[in-house]
Amino acid sequence: MIGASLFYGDAVITPAISVLSAVEGLEVLAPSMETFVLPLAILILTVLFSVQRGGASKVGGWFGPIILVWFTVLAVTGAIQIAQHPSVLAALDPRAGLVFLAHAGPEALAVLAVVVLAVTGGEALYADMGHVGRRSTRRAFALVVAPALILNYLGQGAWALEQAAADRSVDGPFFHLVPNAMVMPLVLIATVATVIASQAVISGAFTLTHQAAHLGFWPRTRALHTSAAERGQVYLASVNALLFVGVIAIVLMFQKSERLAEAYGFAVTGTMVITSMLAYVVARGVWGWKRRRAIPVVLFFGAVVAAFFVACATKILHGAWLPLAIGALLVMVMTAWRTGRAKLATRRRHEGVPIRTALSALRSPRIEHVRGTAVYLMEDPALIPRSFLHNLKHNKCAHQQIVFMFVRTSEEPWSDPIDRVTVEPLGEGVALVKATFGFMDSPDVPSVVREMEARGVHVDKKDLSFFMSRAHLVEGEEAGPWSWLSGLFIFLYRNQADPAEYYQIPPGRVVDLGAQITV
Repeated sequence: MIGASLFYGDAVITPAISVLSAVEGLEVLAPSMETFVLPLAILILTVLFSVQRGGASKVGGWFGPIILVWFTVLAVTGAIQIAQHPSVLAALDPRAGLVFLAHAGPEALAVLAVVVLAVTGGEALYADMGHVGRRSTRRAFALVVAPALILNYLGQGAWALEQAAADRSVDGPFFHLVPNAMVMPLVLIATVATVIASQAVISGAFTLTHQAAHLGFWPRTRALHTSAAERGQVYLASVNALLFVGVIAIVLMFQKSERLAEAYGFAVTGTMVITSMLAYVVARGVWGWKRRRAIPVVLFFGAVVAAFFVACATKILHGAWLPLAIGALLVMVMTAWRTGRAKLATRRRHEGVPIRTALSALRSPRIEHVRGTAVYLMEDPALIPRSFLHNLKHNKCAHQQIVFMFVRTSEEPWSDPIDRVTVEPLGEGVALVKATFGFMDSPDVPSVVREMEARGVHVDKKDLSFFMSRAHLVEGEEAGPWSWLSGLFIFLYRNQADPAEYYQIPPGRVVDLGAQITV
């Protein structure tokens, strides 16, 4: 939860600082253009968020070639400066840096808080591996990204040394690596590259929210799949709107990329710290490493990350408070949602009726049996749905074919279609159907109906109805921490996506039966 919350802080800050830093190159071309930087950045960000609904897949084919051009430009501009001042290559010797850190005292933290910006993006490498695989990521990083960045950073260092020797300002080294005639093309390619980087982190926020909702950490959200070929590409309108408002607010609040840098470093290093902790869990639980191997490896990388994190934490009063505030807010939302769901589940188990016990009511002469098939969605596979009990109690009727359907999300990203659905006949025209979807899948109840038909469950498609239990929550009088989180949970519960839409059920076939529950 903490790592995910910090990532949202990263997702808000990345588009703001990326686009601002690129557009600020105009100031190098002409200082008088400073007044246009902020409006232009806001315009670019507005366009970026407005086209999210169309998905990245339509233009994604251009991303690779553009980014390759971008890294080529970085390498060439840096190499030219290195050729003019080859002495800067001495910076590759880490001993100079270690000696500086050992004797710099408190200034070392200030330097680390800035240096960390040279490695931002590294925290997302695991996400890249999830999309394109470990081998492709390693090759791209080793053969393209790392050489280009090292050359460019050394080139900026060479330029800065030259300017400092002449007692001139060393501000904004990147755009000074090229002649004035080339500044505008460099601003353009930098802007396009930062838009692509921002697109990646925005898409990541969509995917993360989609997964969090399936795993029970977030309310149900309406998701639009933007690619027929890639299952993981989704668009969430509510998240897009919140990100847009947050990004624009941050741009107006900070106005300069250098002011945002301190906030950005805290979000990134915080994510890196959480990832390092999880790396130990993976090394022990998934890879089967012994403690004597896992602990030293994780401690080595964790120590480096922790040093950066502590350095950035010293800037909390100067901007690093922003991702901390965003993270704390989102942790509170996730905590309220998880706690509320747990309390609802406990209440249902306490008041619920076992399936076998409830089925005996179908034999009552007071119950009228009507034609058609009823599918009741369940919150708990061991308990009869409340919508079924309400239908018997108030309508005094039951359908000829009844299906109790339980849809769960596994901890695997994708579910195997062959093993997705299990059917258990309960007799007297009643069946219990369990469906399992991965956290990257979208729950699709109509597909489950088709699968259970193939497994022998009769479905009257002309008279098919889906019954859902909708709770009407009211706040209780319980004391303690939950007393102030309960209102937030009730608000989230009432405003989550419609279950019929979430499960992709045709709205004309849905019957909602609710009851008031105190939480």
